[in-house]
Amino acid sequence: MNNQSSNSVIPEGELRCVWMDAGIAEYKLCDQEFRCETCAFHMNVTQQKRPVDTPPAQDVPPVSAESFMITADTLFNNVLKKRLDQLRAVSIPQDRVYSRGQFWIQQNDAGNYRVGINHILANFFQPMLSIVLSKAPAVIHRLDPFFWIVLPGGAVTLRSPIEATVTRFNPALHHHPQLLCASPFDEGWIMEITAKSKGLNRVTSPSDTQRALKRTMHTIEHILKQTYQHLQPAAGTTLFDGGAGISSVENILGPALYKEVVNRVAHFPS
Repeated sequence: MNNQSSNSVIPEGELRCVWMDAGIAEYKLCDQEFRCETCAFHMNVTQQKRPVDTPPAQDVPPVSAESFMITADTLFNNVLKKRLDQLRAVSIPQDRVYSRGQFWIQQNDAGNYRVGINHILANFFQPMLSIVLSKAPAVIHRLDPFFWIVLPGGAVTLRSPIEATVTRFNPALHHHPQLLCASPFDEGWIMEITAKSKGLNRVTSPSDTQRALKRTMHTIEHILKQTYQHLQPAAGTTLFDGGAGISSVENILGPALYKEVVNRVAHFPS
C-alpha cells in the first residue's frame, strides 16, 4: 500500500481525500470536511464509475411495495449504513492517548501502560472463533506481531503500536475472548507494558483522534463498497419473505473476502 508515502506530502492540518485511499486519486486534499455529497470531485468520480447502461439514480423508477423485493445493492447499503452509523456515534474515552492504527494506550502508573484496540476494529472482529497471544514477559518492537484473531475466513495479525516490554496479557481474554469486542475500552484490554516516554511520540490526543476517525470511517466505507462491487455474479434481488436472511456485512461478503477487508482495517492508519 502507498498510504505511508502519500501521507508524507499532505500538509499539516489538511485532510486527505478518501478517494486517495480508494486508489482513485493520486493526490487530492479534502476541502469539504468529508461532506462527500456536496463535493463536485466525488460526484464526478461516482458518475464515471457508474455502468454505461445504468440510468442516473433519480431516473430509476421505485420498486413497488407490492413486490416485497429489494435489490441486493440496496440491501448491502442499508446493512452497511446501519453498522457504520452506530460506530460513528461512539465518543472515544478521554483518559488515554491513541496511536496510528486502531490502538489506545492508557497510563496506569509511572511507566506502566495498558494497550487495547478501539471500537471500530473490535466491531469488525466478529464473528470471532478464537484468539492467540504471544508470550509474556517479552520485549517487542514497534510493528512486531503480538496478537492474532481467528475469524471464519482466517487469522488477522495485530502488530504492536509501540516498542515496549510486555509484562502480561489480559488473563480475562483467555476465558472470555469475546470481551475484546464487547468491551474494547475497558475489560477487553489486551496487554500491559512498560515503555519509555520517548516511545510514545507517535500518539495523538483524544480530540485529534476523534477527528481522524471521521476520515477513517469514510475510507472504511469506500473499501467495503468497493469490495462489494467486485463480487461476481451480482446477487440481483432478494425476497423479504421466504429467502435466507442476510443481515450482516460478513454474511454478504463471505468469510474469505470479509477477512481480507478486516485485515486492511486492522492495518489502516487513522
